[in-house]
Amino acid sequence: MKNKIDFFRHPASGMAILAILAVLITFTVVPWDNNMDNLDENDFMIVNAHENIESIYQADKLLEVMDATNVARTVLVGSPEEILHFNGEQGFTNPGKNNEVILSIANKYDNRFYAFCTIDPADPDKLAEMESCMSRGGDGIKLYNGHAFFYEYPLDDEKMLGVYRTAEEQGFPVIMHVNTGYYLDQFENVMTLYPDMTVICPHFCLSSKNLPQLTALLDTYPNLYVDISFGYTDYLKDGLARISENIDSFRTLFESYPDRFVFGTVAVVTEDDEYKSADWLTETYKTYRDLLEQETYTTFHVVDAETGEETELSGLNLDDELLKQIYETNWAKILGSS
Repeated sequence: MKNKIDFFRHPASGMAILAILAVLITFTVVPWDNNMDNLDENDFMIVNAHENIESIYQADKLLEVMDATNVARTVLVGSPEEILHFNGEQGFTNPGKNNEVILSIANKYDNRFYAFCTIDPADPDKLAEMESCMSRGGDGIKLYNGHAFFYEYPLDDEKMLGVYRTAEEQGFPVIMHVNTGYYLDQFENVMTLYPDMTVICPHFCLSSKNLPQLTALLDTYPNLYVDISFGYTDYLKDGLARISENIDSFRTLFESYPDRFVFGTVAVVTEDDEYKSADWLTETYKTYRDLLEQETYTTFHVVDAETGEETELSGLNLDDELLKQIYETNWAKILGSS
C-alpha cells in the first residue's frame, strides 16, 4: 500500500513512470518495426528486390510476411494506379502519390525497405521528379516505359536519354520493365548507349520463354541483372509450370550466371484485394523460395484443373552458395556495397 500511496503523493514522478510504461508497452505490443529481431540468423538474410505496395497502412502486414519468410529488406517500387488496381484501362495515373507512400515507408522503416520511385516518361519535369526522390531517401528508380500496357515512346527516344544518363552518372540502379518480345532492339540500344548504367530487368526480362535470348543479353551487357518474379497470379502459375517442365535448362541458366539473378516477388500489396491476406502473401513468398531451394514442391498457385489438388512441381534445388548470391550478395553488388 505504501508504494501506491507514494505514487499518488508525487504526481510528477507518477507521470514519469506512466510515460516510461507507455513506451515499454508500445514496443512490446507492436511486433513489426524497424529491427530484424524476428528473423532467423541461421537462414539467408533475403533481399526482395521487387515489390509494390499501395499505402503505408499495409506496411505492418508486409513486415509480418517478410519476417515469416526471412526477408530482411524489400525494394518497394513506385506504381501508377493502373498497376495497383488493374482494370484493363490504359493510363499512367498519379505515380507521384505512390512515390510518396514508398518514401514514407522506407524512411520510417529504414532498416527494412528501399524506395525506387517511378517517373512518367511523358512528364516534362521527370528529371526533377527523379532528383527529388533521390534527395529524399530514394535508392533508385523504376521505369515502366518498356511495359506494353504503358508504352508510349521508344525506349531509346531522346525524351528518356537524360534519365538514363543521370542514372549512369550518379550511379543509382534502374529497375526497368521491358517486354523484350516487342522492344528488344530499343532496349539493347539503351544498354549500349549507357553501358555503365546498372539495370535490373524484372520477370526474367520477360524472356523465360526464350532462354537463348536471355543468355545473349546477359553475355552482352555485364551490368544487366534480372529478378525471378512473375507478377500477377496467372503469370506466376504459367511461369512456375514453365520452369518445372524445363528444369534442367533453367538450372543451367542459374548456374551459368550466378551473379546476375536477384530474388523478387511482385505480389502487389493493396488495400482492397481481400484474398491477399498475410497468409496468402506468405505462401506466395514461400513459393518463390521453394522454386529456388527445393527439388520438388507444391503451391496453391498451381492446381490440377480437374481435381483441384496442388500439382507437384520440379524446383531448381540450387546449392547454398548460389542461393546466397541470389538472396544477398548480388543485391549488395548492385548497390555498390560489396
